[in-house]
Formats: sequence, structure tokens, C-alpha cells
Amino acid sequence: MTKQMLEDLLHAITDLLDELDEIKTNSHQIKDLYSDLETQANDIELNINGLEKNLKELDDKLALIAEGKERKSNSFIAQDII
Repeated sequence: MTKQMLEDLLHAITDLLDELDEIKTNSHQIKDLYSDLETQANDIELNINGLEKNLKELDDKLALIAEGKERKSNSFIAQDII
């Protein structure tokens, strides 16, 4: 191999090593972004579960209110009949 060929080879190897370092850095960034995304997804899941619980409680309270109004209405109807 000539000196020029060795220099070209060394330059090519150096470029490849630089590209590998860049890939390594990018993979760490992707891993961090994925971890952040996973955390956000878990937070969203917790929020949705909380909202479902709150909705169920509201539904139960509305059912009690509706039931109370129905009893009161039936009571007035019964009094009118008597």
C-alpha cells in the first residue's frame, strides 16, 4: 500500500468512527425521548383513570338527585290524590 492509500484508509476509518459516535449520541437521545414519552403516557393513563372515577362519582350523584326528585314528585302526586 502506498502512503496515500494508507492516509485515505485512515481518513475513512476516522470518518466512520465519527459517524459511529454520532449514532451513539443519537441513540442515547432517542432512548431519553422514548423514556420521557413513556412517562407522559403513564401520566395520561393516570389522568384518564382519575377522570373515569370522577365521572362515575358524578353519575352516581346525579342518579341520587334524579331519584330524590322522582320521590318528591311522586309524593306530591300521592298528596294530590288524597
